[in-house]
Amino acid sequence: MASSALKVLSRASKKLIKPSSPTPLTQKWHKFSLIEQAQTHTYVPFGFFYSNNQLGALSNQPAQISKLLEKSLSKNLVSYYPYAGEMKDNATINCNDKGVEFLNIHIDAPMSEILNHHDCNVKDVIFPNGVAWENDSEYGLVVVQLTHFDCGGIATSICLSHKIGDACNGLQFSIDWATLTRDPNAKITPPYYISDTIFPSPPSGPLDSPVVPSILDGCTQKRFVFSSSKVSALKSIVASESQVKNPTITEVLSALLFKCVAKAVTANSGSFIPSKLIQYADLREMISPKLPPNSVGNVLSHFSTHISNEADMNLPTIVSLMRKEKQLFRTKDNIKENAWALEILELAKGLPPHKKEFDEYTCSSVCKFPFYDVDFGWGKPMATTIATGPYNKLFNLMNFRDDGIEAFIMLDEQDMSVFERDEEFLEFASPYANY
Repeated sequence: MASSALKVLSRASKKLIKPSSPTPLTQKWHKFSLIEQAQTHTYVPFGFFYSNNQLGALSNQPAQISKLLEKSLSKNLVSYYPYAGEMKDNATINCNDKGVEFLNIHIDAPMSEILNHHDCNVKDVIFPNGVAWENDSEYGLVVVQLTHFDCGGIATSICLSHKIGDACNGLQFSIDWATLTRDPNAKITPPYYISDTIFPSPPSGPLDSPVVPSILDGCTQKRFVFSSSKVSALKSIVASESQVKNPTITEVLSALLFKCVAKAVTANSGSFIPSKLIQYADLREMISPKLPPNSVGNVLSHFSTHISNEADMNLPTIVSLMRKEKQLFRTKDNIKENAWALEILELAKGLPPHKKEFDEYTCSSVCKFPFYDVDFGWGKPMATTIATGPYNKLFNLMNFRDDGIEAFIMLDEQDMSVFERDEEFLEFASPYANY
């Protein structure tokens, strides 16, 4: 969609960036966990925008910017060596220093046109074409794109394979890369690779192929911003009307989105469908012993909030049920009783999937992650983004600069047309273009 809206003036042939020093033979093989074996080779895509004012004199030196980023990326890959390798099979990476792809493109438009375009899918022009959220791309385990705008601003985007790690890893990779760009002599704490130590292969051996299908729906994404004052007002309302007196930002925003999107779906379908909100949780600080923040791997599970009756689709009820489910989730042994891992083991047995009794919505929050700390030496990014995708009824929440939360909403066009006019939702949220 982005490529048809804007003309790409030039694209350099892709360049392979290898680690600046060879990976030791003792680190030649990286094993996937059960969860990673079950997943397809999709990419987690994040982007960061920097204005010409931030770049200063460098804004007129695109080749120099590229050289700086390529050199620091090469250094970063010494620590993140599995990303520079290639998959041997569905259970193993050969850490052979093959390298990662680095692309340069120039866009015949100012950065402001991309960021403020009425069609927010246009921003995806900063991501490598056909890579973000895609499965089995022709590219390797990491793809980086440096986009130059005709105003002198730039965007860096990075797509990392979900087979190796999650969004937490994508951010830490970006922060470490940025740090080495600012200071080539900086000491980076090497990542801790979890590999298959927490979720090992089944007793019968590694999975020959992924068992969790890759879902890429033909949906549209729209972005909305909740200012800090609106978030505070929403929290106060929920606290006064529910059993939860200290609701979190994620609880109140995910509940509002769940309610308003379900209302749009009901309006279009003609009747209420029992619904559930699935929320993923990072287990690094929940398990014992705790894992360091820079541990690499998919250390996740999920819990769900179920709404069976339309009368219960209100904020106080949703947040109260959500808090109960979250507390129950935290009391479980999320290694032995990991909901995701147990589902994978059933799928691996070839058992037919359970019939869905609820319409499914998903919320993923990275609000606690400091995406605006990705400073390559030009200051904090003026904007950050997630590529459009990968499936319907998905809400991604991310911090918005220093004031509020940004929501990336994925819906089919019919439901989106109703949702984006919802008066209750717009009482707290504003379209991104208004900022």
